[in-house]
Amino acid sequence: MKPAHWSLSQLLRMSAGLFIWCSAFVVIYAGLSLGCQNLDIPVEAGVLNPLTGALIVAILLHLAALAALLIRHQRHPVQAGAGEGARSRNLRQRVEGIVLWISLAGVIFIAFPLLMVPPCAG
Repeated sequence: MKPAHWSLSQLLRMSAGLFIWCSAFVVIYAGLSLGCQNLDIPVEAGVLNPLTGALIVAILLHLAALAALLIRHQRHPVQAGAGEGARSRNLRQRVEGIVLWISLAGVIFIAFPLLMVPPCAG
């Protein structure tokens, strides 16, 4: 059996969720660090303050992007490439779905500290 040679667009489609999760991770923690360094937010302000609000908006944008990719994944299944068999196409379809769901869970997971702990508390 000849191994499948996937194109760059096929590989990017399979890993798009990881790129979005990575972007969310960097934006949230860099935004939190820079916000605490440059803004004077007292701990008494609690969880709901301008910095947390901006970071929640960033999380919601990342979640919306992942939701759009999940909808696209459901409505437009992976198409077989030139010379690609059904097994390879099914593998790409499953991997893409799994990566998107894991990325969605990862973005939700990194959002929890924003909602539970006041920023700049330490």
